[in-house]
Amino acid sequence: MTISHVHGTASRTRSFPIVMSVATAAVTFSLVVLALVLLRPVLPIDETRYLSVAWEMWNGSSPIVPHLNGEPYSHKPPLLFWLINLVWGLFGTGSIAARMVPPAFAVLCIMLTAKLSRTLWPDERNSSAMSAWILATSGTFLLYGSLTMFDTMLAAATLAAMLGILQARRGGAWHHWLAVGAAIAFGVLAKGPVILLHVMPVALTMPLWADRRTRPALRTWYAGVGLAILAALAIVSVWLVPALLTGGSEYRYDILWRQHEGRMVAAFAHNQPMWFYLAALPLLTWPWAWSRQVLAALAPTRFVRDESLRFCAAWILGAFLLFSLVSGKQLHYLLPEICGLAIVIANAVYAADRVGTGSSPARPVAALVIPVGLFISLALTKSAWLVPAMASKGLSLPGTALLSGAAILTLLVIVVVHRDARITGWLLTAPATMLMVHVMASPVLHNTYDPAPISQHVATYEEAGIALFEDEYRGEFTYAGRLRQPITPLADEAAVHVWSLGHPGGLLISRRTIEGTWLVSVASYKFRGRTYQLLEVPDLECTPEEALRMTKYE
Repeated sequence: MTISHVHGTASRTRSFPIVMSVATAAVTFSLVVLALVLLRPVLPIDETRYLSVAWEMWNGSSPIVPHLNGEPYSHKPPLLFWLINLVWGLFGTGSIAARMVPPAFAVLCIMLTAKLSRTLWPDERNSSAMSAWILATSGTFLLYGSLTMFDTMLAAATLAAMLGILQARRGGAWHHWLAVGAAIAFGVLAKGPVILLHVMPVALTMPLWADRRTRPALRTWYAGVGLAILAALAIVSVWLVPALLTGGSEYRYDILWRQHEGRMVAAFAHNQPMWFYLAALPLLTWPWAWSRQVLAALAPTRFVRDESLRFCAAWILGAFLLFSLVSGKQLHYLLPEICGLAIVIANAVYAADRVGTGSSPARPVAALVIPVGLFISLALTKSAWLVPAMASKGLSLPGTALLSGAAILTLLVIVVVHRDARITGWLLTAPATMLMVHVMASPVLHNTYDPAPISQHVATYEEAGIALFEDEYRGEFTYAGRLRQPITPLADEAAVHVWSLGHPGGLLISRRTIEGTWLVSVASYKFRGRTYQLLEVPDLECTPEEALRMTKYE
């Protein structure tokens, strides 16, 4: 038996516990996320909207151009909707299966994060497993990784692109750049060209982070970057060209210009100041960066000496700066960089342990500020005299939910302060906090944010016609009610009266009072903290023209 064979066998033996540790982190994350999904309904307006778009695709709308309420939906590419339809084809059209599609990509992110950490520091295997656990138990990643959104798919695509860039950096062949292009294309199909803001800072700044003595020739490197972009364009064009040809002129304008200009230059939604992400750093890094030991291990001198850390800095800081310049901002826009932060923090913890300056971080006592603050905020809704507006909207917590949340918080505090459970405290802080919040808020979420009760009632009127007294309909009721026909949005009372004349037996959904109408109220529901009236159009004993003459809207 040769020395190399012995070394290879030993390496595989050491790798097996690392693989098991990463797999355990992924399974733990999956179980927590499944509990979160089961504890809350499909939430408006994002989750209800995306499931409704997928539902319309399932019921025969174009598989190339997504539709919402019968109109082309240009806000997002179709990949999530394709995958939800695939899952429905395998497991039926239930909401739980559909809502586990994005979390499945979050699990993939955990594994890719460990792989990327291992690629950056091949000799630091413990750092690889630690990065998986840090990501799986980070508050921001747990929350957004459990929602039906596009960001976990985008994060997985970003991680795959980073792996390809590293392979290209270390003398890889052209096919590694093709892999980068495929990852970018996947990200574009998941959420649009925004993936370039995550990937290009690393690709374009190679001379800044790569060691001068071993870095690739600039001409070769940037030719590879160009090849990746061309490959991405070629893959995306397989969908984009048919979509542009069949989606109509307004869809073409929206998808090619309005969506990107409206989000980056003058946001039509989520407009925030430039310092938004800087102020949000404590939340983005909670709980793992809430430690003096970790912060001390992130000294700038380590980044100067270590090419892999410079690579991570180019990735994280580049995206951070670019997204700070973009007009529209949300915490989950930086979900790919949360993966990068997990890698950097894991390396910092491992480095501190290796040089003997500390083992695991001290107990996460400071990080308890978040769960304690959330518990107090939710508990206050129990006191109607303190927050009367909450009680009037049905948002007051029941006593059992309050006691359950208190029990979870108490157990978390006991673990955190226990002298022999330092790492366990860090691992449990965010998952226990998320479970506490969901257990406490679950009754309120189901009572006031679940679209199923009102949607199922609305669905019984589908044959006669359904309208909504709002300027815009965002898909809140389509999937929950399994509707197959569009809902008509009506902007004003005149439109309500005209519509009702042509839809005897139809139903109007309204949270506004309508003056001088013959519509009959058949039910009311609390939804999204508001009261929605269901108004039925009675059969008229006169012609529509005669009825119209009797109203002020003649």
